[in-house]
Amino acid sequence: MRHKPLATSIALSLGTFVVGINPGFASGLVWEVENPFRLFKTPQAFALHERAFQQVRGDASKPLPADVIWRTERRLNDPDCKDKSSPENCGDTAGPRYHQSRLGWAAQTLSAVCYETNGNPRRYQTVCERRYSWGTAKEDYILPEAHTVAIGLAPDRLAEAGAGACVWQWQARSGAGRAETRKQACKTKLVIARVPYSTDRAKSGVSVSVKLPNGTELSDRDVVVEDVLIVALGDSFASGESNPDRPVTFSGVREMVYDPTLQEEQQQAATRKPAAQQNYSVASADTGVNPKVLPRRYLPDEAKSLYFRGHSREFQSGFRDSDARWFSADCHRSQYGYPFRVGINLALENRKRAVTLVSLACSGAEIGPGLFLEMAAREGNQPKVRAQFDQLSELMCRSGQAGLTQSANYTLPTYKHGSTAIQNTTVTQRWCPPAQRKRPIDLVLLSVGGNDVGFGALVAYSITESASDLAPVAALIGNEIRFAPPVSRAYLGVLDRRMQALKTALRDGFGVEPSKVVQNAYEPIHYDERGQLCGAQPTLGMDVHPKLKLNQQRLSETASFFNDFVGRLECIAGTAGRKNCPANLATGRGTGFTLVTEHQAKFARRGICARDPRNAIMDGVNMGMPRKSAATQEFKPYTPLYTLPYGARWRLFRTPNDAFLAANTHRDGISQFDILQPAYAALYSGAVHPSAEGHAIVADTVIKHARAVLDERAPRGNIAIRPVTTGQAEPQQ
Repeated sequence: MRHKPLATSIALSLGTFVVGINPGFASGLVWEVENPFRLFKTPQAFALHERAFQQVRGDASKPLPADVIWRTERRLNDPDCKDKSSPENCGDTAGPRYHQSRLGWAAQTLSAVCYETNGNPRRYQTVCERRYSWGTAKEDYILPEAHTVAIGLAPDRLAEAGAGACVWQWQARSGAGRAETRKQACKTKLVIARVPYSTDRAKSGVSVSVKLPNGTELSDRDVVVEDVLIVALGDSFASGESNPDRPVTFSGVREMVYDPTLQEEQQQAATRKPAAQQNYSVASADTGVNPKVLPRRYLPDEAKSLYFRGHSREFQSGFRDSDARWFSADCHRSQYGYPFRVGINLALENRKRAVTLVSLACSGAEIGPGLFLEMAAREGNQPKVRAQFDQLSELMCRSGQAGLTQSANYTLPTYKHGSTAIQNTTVTQRWCPPAQRKRPIDLVLLSVGGNDVGFGALVAYSITESASDLAPVAALIGNEIRFAPPVSRAYLGVLDRRMQALKTALRDGFGVEPSKVVQNAYEPIHYDERGQLCGAQPTLGMDVHPKLKLNQQRLSETASFFNDFVGRLECIAGTAGRKNCPANLATGRGTGFTLVTEHQAKFARRGICARDPRNAIMDGVNMGMPRKSAATQEFKPYTPLYTLPYGARWRLFRTPNDAFLAANTHRDGISQFDILQPAYAALYSGAVHPSAEGHAIVADTVIKHARAVLDERAPRGNIAIRPVTTGQAEPQQ
């Protein structure tokens, strides 16, 4: 085989941008990896994304659209209806795939992942049985021994071969094993079931040759799959919080009355007059709306035209069975998180590449509790989630947990949230020796720091009048969930020390150099469609709970802190060229991580209160919580059955109303009808987190940096990569 010309080699190195140039053309052969996103067990799961990707990418010889992931997201999740102007109109003009499209694409792939979604504990499968066109193979998830490759003739050679038969021959490049031969129709691609893979390229791949009917021989000695290992670590802004893989479905006619004293059938409860005001503040409202009455899940009794009593076993069982489904419920981790979208797209845009993704991002995670230490689970039978470093070390080590024989100590500033008393704590971490690690990590996607400074508590500070409004919910969660910016500034002052410990741990435990870490800065949540602070309509998207109201003054304080927080993240990543960085940061000149900030401008007019500028009034109306009209007995502004968790919206963050209607998380251990549940479901289901659409926009920016790392063109230090804008600066609906 002749060497590839220089121009082709350059095009290949830029292949993620010029995907249409195929190095196989140099030999007259073209090939691709079958089922290349290794998290998916089945080819059908990947094919779902492949079809959408091909439909939106356009001419394959041209550069990819800058927003290809967002476009793919919309192709996959746009609801099947004729009129998408409102949830009601969409439901009334539903097509045959309406229900499936309303649930979103991840509901279709959730059962086909190499992860124990219902395990105890939940975890990645050490060995995963994956399906191919030829059958199944049990593969080490972290380090596969082989991939499946489909290889065929380039278009011009296919025309030359005509309808005749071709004789194929292939052998491992390492020389191991005997050569194999197959004769088949030239128009049919050759499927090589097991193309050897090793972290040593010389031991990977096969040499392939084919004889055409006219005697012409073609060959490619380098059919070698590039398998990249991507690890995602961090918090809810990477986990996909607020975007369950399968959202809750609501009844179109029945209501849920949240009153702990009710022990009668829901039909009777729903028709009662509002109960007298109770001492707990959420039971009161000054709008004439009974805050206890909210949308009810669609349960088996409704399907059978029955009413199960609220305290009955049948109701409780049906309620649990109708829970939202997550990739990992303990962390509210979903396939909509931007690391999944980056991984899938890297496999889509280079079909000679396989992608092995391990996302351990977990809602609520900090550098301390979260990465280094165990943390509270979001929900599920296990109260704790193992430290992300521990999970990753065990997965990467050839001997599993038994192989973690090296140890190192790390000093972390620790504190109880809500208190400014800070102390140093020594954490001992057990690592797998380098020689026992299965393989190197090619790329780390990181989102962390927001919980370290208590950003969630600042959001609660902005949307409530006092701590007592949420005190019962805070007691359920077990944490202080509301405090003011001065407390967060105390935590911000020691964030650099935590980040330095993180950087050192990545090097010690996994051999990860800073240039392989792409850290996502947080997106601003506080701007409306005009770029102004939210709060002009204090209850917009928040009427699920009468005590949730945006206060512009407190939001302004939080926004000011957010700007300082992002500035500190930039200084921690790298001080070169930046002004006002504190002296003597523990990270010195910087961690050297690539901090991604350029996508923040795309969120500047699409915050939690932002309405579609083309139809602001109607969009604002539809942000309200669906409730039955006392006069007509119909839900307004739309029936909750028509809720579109993954339909296109101008706002890119979940409101408390959105979170209630998407995940509807209820607290175990108390009555499902307890008056605490609506507030818990509104806040603990992922309010103020990016929507799936928001995650796709983040992924479109992060992937530019991921490509640079994988192409070995990663910036050293924190040199910003400013991508060329080839599409619209702001995605349109």
